Amino acid sequence: MKARTQLIEGVAPAEVIWNDAPEFLFSVLEKKPLEKPVIPKEFLEMAPLIAAARDPDRWNLLYRLVYRLNHETSHLLNIVTDPDVKKAMDLVKSVRKDIHKMHAFVRFKKVDIDGQEGYVAWHKPEHLIIELGTPFFARRFGDKPWSIFSPDASAHWNMKELTFGPGMAEHEFNVADEFDEVWKTYYKSIFNPARLNLKMMKQEMSPKYWSSMPETALIHELVREAPQRLQNMAAAPQVRAEVPKNKSLAEVKDLAKKCQICPWAGHSTQTVFGEGNPHADLMIVGEQPGNEEDLSGQAFIGPAGKLLSEALEELGIHRESIYITNAVKHFKWTPGEDGKARIHKKPSGTDMHACKPWLEAEIAAVKPRVIIALGTTAATAILGRLVKINEYREKVITNNALAENILVSWHPSAILRAFDQKDATEKLAQLRSDLAKAFSLSSPGVSPFSVQI
Repeated sequence: MKARTQLIEGVAPAEVIWNDAPEFLFSVLEKKPLEKPVIPKEFLEMAPLIAAARDPDRWNLLYRLVYRLNHETSHLLNIVTDPDVKKAMDLVKSVRKDIHKMHAFVRFKKVDIDGQEGYVAWHKPEHLIIELGTPFFARRFGDKPWSIFSPDASAHWNMKELTFGPGMAEHEFNVADEFDEVWKTYYKSIFNPARLNLKMMKQEMSPKYWSSMPETALIHELVREAPQRLQNMAAAPQVRAEVPKNKSLAEVKDLAKKCQICPWAGHSTQTVFGEGNPHADLMIVGEQPGNEEDLSGQAFIGPAGKLLSEALEELGIHRESIYITNAVKHFKWTPGEDGKARIHKKPSGTDMHACKPWLEAEIAAVKPRVIIALGTTAATAILGRLVKINEYREKVITNNALAENILVSWHPSAILRAFDQKDATEKLAQLRSDLAKAFSLSSPGVSPFSVQI
């Protein structure tokens, strides 16, 4: 409100120092009053992120931007070489990254509060993001009360309302529970010594977060053991399904039901094979079946599948007219906090290698003109190399023996796990666009009716 008043009165940025208590300087510049300041939508979107940055100049920066938007040009935010705009963009990027890290690195501990089960966590973010980052946990874990503490502030969810309070020093947060061991077991199971890169590891999971993450206690041990584990991996034969050639799709499906080649066959309910038009020109390949798919035996019927079906329906693409399958055929999971829920676990390269013959047999039987791989696992399985979605989206790969045209896009689950609504909206729009392009390539002369590409 103070900033709006100063803006209307035409106070130049050089005449005020903005902090928690604005300090007004002796006025020597001519004021340029505004009758009605204009605040662009783009500024309103970035302002909360800049305000959360741990930067002492953030309030001055915000006032300079809004003053210049009204007195210099309304297109200021498009001038990326402008020092103020560049700094704003850098702060927005840094805060968004910090929120993403918070979502990934918060580790809840189970506690008993007056006889009621609850969860608490301590996390040290780089920026002041408690209010921006914690609504995600209310959406994701809304059925249990929880609190997240940081040195600056805390957030508290009572299953109805999210409130905020003062922070807590790490040494005051003295809580441990048996689930710490589950995190260690999980981390040990996904640690791949063949991809050990300490520099990259510290970039992805900065040591500044380690003190509140129980699994990081294993890092030194796992790094020390990596050479021996690599030798053991090299000595162990990789399993791979054996699929007879020249079988019909129905015959391949029957054979896949009996597959026990990977360890996950014994931990899942059944093989989840692909389904749809056996002569489809368009094939969609996802990652692996989830909990609901594993129980039902049908591909893409869980939350991610429903999102995919809605996208196809909006494009006028009938699900029955195409073929939908996954790169990995068994549900890979890890126990949830309550010991009952089955939490999705990302397939490893070994899992993809074991299932690849089934996927190749499906493709050989259906003979699609176009394959669209959704997500990194599917794209890696199809292309045979590690794929980053952002680098391969919008490309049409025409030199692969599996199909005339191969496209890559977001897996619907990446949209469900997006760190904010803006990210989800952008990814969903890109998925729709990619599906529309894949459909058009598979059916020359026929275009989906609601998306222009």
